[in-house]
Amino acid sequence: MFVTVPIVELTLLLWLAQYEGWLVTLGIVIFTGILGTLLARSQGFSTWQKIQSQMRQGQMPGSAMADAAMIFAAGAFLMTPGLLTDALGFSLLIPPLREWMKKRFLKWAKANFHIQSTTTVDGQTQTYSSSPGKSEILDSYVVTEDEPRKAIDD
Repeated sequence: MFVTVPIVELTLLLWLAQYEGWLVTLGIVIFTGILGTLLARSQGFSTWQKIQSQMRQGQMPGSAMADAAMIFAAGAFLMTPGLLTDALGFSLLIPPLREWMKKRFLKWAKANFHIQSTTTVDGQTQTYSSSPGKSEILDSYVVTEDEPRKAIDD
C-alpha cells in the first residue's frame, strides 16, 4: 500500500498534467485539499457534538464514533495529494456512502471481533458484549457498602 498507492497517484497526476496542464493539476490538488479539510472539519464538529449529546444521555455513541473515525480518515485522505485518495476521502464525507461503508465494516467487525462496553448512568450499569456471531446485553447494578448484598437471579 505504501508503495503502490503513491505510484498510482503520481501516474494519475502526471497523466492529468499532460492533458490539462500542470497549473490545472496543481489547482485541483490544492482545491480538493482545502475543500476536503473544510468539509471534514465541519462534519467532524457536528459528529463530536452528537457523540457528546449521546454520552450525556447515557447512550453508547457507537455509530457516531464510527462516523467520527471515518470523517477523520476522510480528512487524512483529502490532505494527501492525489486523485484516488481524494475520491476515497470525498466518498467518506457523503453521508449515504459513509453509512453503507459503516454497515459493511460493522458487519465484518461483529463477525470477527469480541466487543465489550460498559456504561453507568445513575448507579445503573449496563455491559454490552458481543462475540463473533452473537450479541447479548448483560444488566447489572451497583451495590454500595451501606446496602445488604442480594443474590442475583437469572
